[in-house]
Amino acid sequence: MKASIYTLGCRVNQYESDAIAEQLRRNGFETVPFGEECDVAIINTCTVTAESDRKSRQFIRRAKNVSPHCAVIVTGCFAQSSPEAAAVLADAVVGNGEKSKIADIAQTLCKQREKVIAVTDISRAVYDETPISKPKRARTFIKIEDGCENKCAYCIIPKARGAVRSRPADEVISEVERIARAGCREIILTGIETASYGKDLKTFGLSELIKKVSEADGVERIALGSLDPSCMTEEFVSAASQVRELLPHFHLSVQSGCTRTLNRMRRKYTAEKVLENMERVRKYIPGVTFSADVIVGFPGETDRDFAESVEFFKRAEFLHLHIFPYSAREGTEAAEMPDQIPENVKKERAAYLAAVQKEIQDTFLDGYIEKHREEPVYVLCEKWENGVCNGHTEHFAECDIPSDCDLTGKILPVTLTGRCDAVVKGKIL
Repeated sequence: MKASIYTLGCRVNQYESDAIAEQLRRNGFETVPFGEECDVAIINTCTVTAESDRKSRQFIRRAKNVSPHCAVIVTGCFAQSSPEAAAVLADAVVGNGEKSKIADIAQTLCKQREKVIAVTDISRAVYDETPISKPKRARTFIKIEDGCENKCAYCIIPKARGAVRSRPADEVISEVERIARAGCREIILTGIETASYGKDLKTFGLSELIKKVSEADGVERIALGSLDPSCMTEEFVSAASQVRELLPHFHLSVQSGCTRTLNRMRRKYTAEKVLENMERVRKYIPGVTFSADVIVGFPGETDRDFAESVEFFKRAEFLHLHIFPYSAREGTEAAEMPDQIPENVKKERAAYLAAVQKEIQDTFLDGYIEKHREEPVYVLCEKWENGVCNGHTEHFAECDIPSDCDLTGKILPVTLTGRCDAVVKGKIL
């Protein structure tokens, strides 16, 4: 029996797809690339925007077109939030609280083709354990948490993922040690709302988990998934700075640099608070870098609001900025707000902010290269193609290094020689 998986959306979905693939192989399936003939095709969907729903439907139909006789299983956030719509297109619909059952459902469908709907009330869900044991990459995501309770005005995900459920620390450590023994060099702790880890545990939080992970056998580098900026408290940053394995780079879910817009988004901080927290991190972790997500064109965002946001990003000096024009999601508060921004204005604002960010990034990288022409950075080689190792420094700058041999999975001391756009160039010291 053959099975394929296509993944849309976030890093948590990618992790869960890897776990599902392991389950399938244990149940006797051969996993093949999506688009090849197979007996079962699994589409792990996203529903964060209306466009995500459209793509989810598109890939469900594509699976049937490639293998007309295969059974199609739809899972993920689209399956959870719109099970009736998914059921019209698929043989089985599996919610976010039932992903650990997918391999068994796939076996059943290969024997008997009957419609399966396994979608339960996500608000009552417990943590659905879907571990991995064999990393596919030198950098591997480990899911530590599911669910979100932030109730941001633009987001449907709390309805699709439920309340915060933290994974027990001993299960996280067990998985970390397994994949470290299997050759993983960098662990990325991630979740739907990573900073909320431990909220339901009361006495054990993210900083305590990071310390425990750093003490696990074989762990060399630790990174974190996207964080709410408000988690960067004195207590958290002080504790994090003591963990040698924790990389000096943080990705922040900032969303806007305008306090008025942040208030309308129902975010829990002001723009000034974000800057204050970033400075705290820089004090404790010299040389730290940041990246961020930002939404432009949120309903009611005036020209003045946008200009304020641009000035914020100039002051913050992010290494990377992921810019998204606002996309209305049916079922959210923001979709019903007045003063929706025209598409052409959203695109113009996104392009302008991208140009500003390129100048910030260019200035940073030029200084970064000068600093590390003799003082090395440490690059985890993630792939080797055409005589070039490609990976990331500890500050999450992408780096190309000439090499006659495949050094994938090695952490290399590298001095920097230049760059091509946002990719720095180096040589092994």
